[in-house]
Amino acid sequence: MPRVTGDSESDRQLMSGNEAIARGALEAGMKFCASYPGTPSTEITSTLMQMAEQYNLYVEWSVNEKVALEACAGASWAGIPTICPMKSLGLNVASDFLLNLNLSGTGEGGLVIVVCDDPRGHSSSNEQDSRFYAKAAYVPLLEPSTCQQAKDIIPYALDLSQRHQVPVLVRSTTRLSHSRAIVKLGQIPEKEVVLVDRMPDNLFNVPNPHLRHRDLIDTLGDIHDEFEQSPLNTLTSLHDSEILLLASGVGCRYAQDALSLLGARSVDVVNLVTTYPLPLVPLFNWVQDKKDIIFIEEVDPFIEEQVLALSAELEWEQRSFWGKRNGAVPIFGELNTNIVMEAVAQVLGRSFDTIDNRPQEALKEAKSLLIPRPLTFCAGCTHRNVYWALRKLRQRLEGKLVVAGDIGCYSLGVFYDNAMTTMQAMGSGIGVASGLGQLHLYGFDSKIVAVAGDSTFFHSCLPGLVNAKHKNADITFLILDNGTTAMTGFQPHPGSSVQAEKLSLVSIEKMVKSVDPDFVARGDGTNVDSCLDLIDTALNMRGLKVVIFDSICRLEEQRGGREYSDLSEMRIDSDLCQGEKCRICVNEFACPALEWDFQNGKARIIQHMCERCGACIAVCPHDAIKQEDTP
Repeated sequence: MPRVTGDSESDRQLMSGNEAIARGALEAGMKFCASYPGTPSTEITSTLMQMAEQYNLYVEWSVNEKVALEACAGASWAGIPTICPMKSLGLNVASDFLLNLNLSGTGEGGLVIVVCDDPRGHSSSNEQDSRFYAKAAYVPLLEPSTCQQAKDIIPYALDLSQRHQVPVLVRSTTRLSHSRAIVKLGQIPEKEVVLVDRMPDNLFNVPNPHLRHRDLIDTLGDIHDEFEQSPLNTLTSLHDSEILLLASGVGCRYAQDALSLLGARSVDVVNLVTTYPLPLVPLFNWVQDKKDIIFIEEVDPFIEEQVLALSAELEWEQRSFWGKRNGAVPIFGELNTNIVMEAVAQVLGRSFDTIDNRPQEALKEAKSLLIPRPLTFCAGCTHRNVYWALRKLRQRLEGKLVVAGDIGCYSLGVFYDNAMTTMQAMGSGIGVASGLGQLHLYGFDSKIVAVAGDSTFFHSCLPGLVNAKHKNADITFLILDNGTTAMTGFQPHPGSSVQAEKLSLVSIEKMVKSVDPDFVARGDGTNVDSCLDLIDTALNMRGLKVVIFDSICRLEEQRGGREYSDLSEMRIDSDLCQGEKCRICVNEFACPALEWDFQNGKARIIQHMCERCGACIAVCPHDAIKQEDTP
């Protein structure tokens, strides 16, 4: 096995934060990784998966994050060093197990949970700050601020877990996970897998969970003592400064850039990495001679509230605190350098407008030229066909149709003329529909549809489906099966048609039929008319109806080498096109391969974008869209 020494310039590589975390796992000697894909954390596991054979790793995409964490705990109890990456919403799924695992302990192997938060919700349904789980679970929390630190912190986190036998949380955010920087590599140890002689005793918390809680608090106290001396927390000090900026994570990078642009040399900066439990003695030393304290962190005032509580206890009335609680820093959204500049300028008593030398009018004009790009389905996406059918059925039902959905490519239905009514967490569509399906008792007369993708079905739809059957809910459940986890990068799942060696295919249809719904059917997601007819049939039946649509992900097809040049081109007959009187294909069906020709006042096909699927043929009420060879 090759060894990486990290002693030469050739051992410096350009890496994303996620790739650096994966590299840190290798350098820590981790041998087990279980995860569920979710932006912005996905690339940690996919990077380790690419290296699995070379470094004798076991890496899996689990059906959901709770199962992933449970699998990692089992490996850790057996003595295997483990890492469990997930996004913020995934930690919600895993939290039930986490808040028991913290009491039972992780054994000798060691378990590091990397949670990647998504401030502003770039790829999420919320912008949750997951750091509160560290406080809730009484487990240590580390926040790297650079790609280099993201790599270096993983071996330390594993060592911390192994010594104290508790899970350790490492928090990243979108900008750190997806930014890139030069990272100096370390050595990957040649470690053999050594199992423990026997599993740890008492891997349960009953009958005295309060005593386990007591022991965990003692352990956290020991970790606190260690964090008091940690070299991970660094102070850039001017000694005579009366202003201290406390920053964590990527906020520290924004702070450094902001201070440089401001020319503010009178501000001390602390890069706080051990953010729970907070190192109180260093914190006291950093703050005691300062008049103004600025907090820079994403998203919640996590550090700020801990310091404010400490200030009340120590009676620091003579100090001013600037952060989310007094509005100096926004309490929502993503930070950036400008936000930090404004906060620091406010503390310095300077006008931000006079500091920012960039031409404001030019910036304003440039922003006005940006063309809005609404989120939409890809060209040829079969999900569009299903939602088109649902839109038409809602019109037919005079609006009395509720469509409950959740997270996946199909969640873009919320932007497709509000074709999806609700969109919350993974698997919540069938659960919400199950509740709505009981409301006929009170006169609720809308038809109810739940929508989920194939990967989501395995992730968290089964309990809701069982509940709907058990309670005889009158709903229609649509499963859009495109054979992959498309939204996060085409990861396989138990129902994917192509399975890796030694993995078994699990049939969605067989699982659905085992619940014994009142009606089960398969449909062709590529055919708009049959989608409409099949959903209409299901809606007009009573009971639990399940329709599995055999769908296609065009991007996945292209990744597999599929080309569409062998298919006949789509074209629009300009004589039949009704122009401004209609515009249904462009305005309502809204495939990106359809555009409006303003010069001729007609629709036209963007041939290089068109997948030649033919779905738009059924959409045109004037038969103007045809599929035939170009003359």
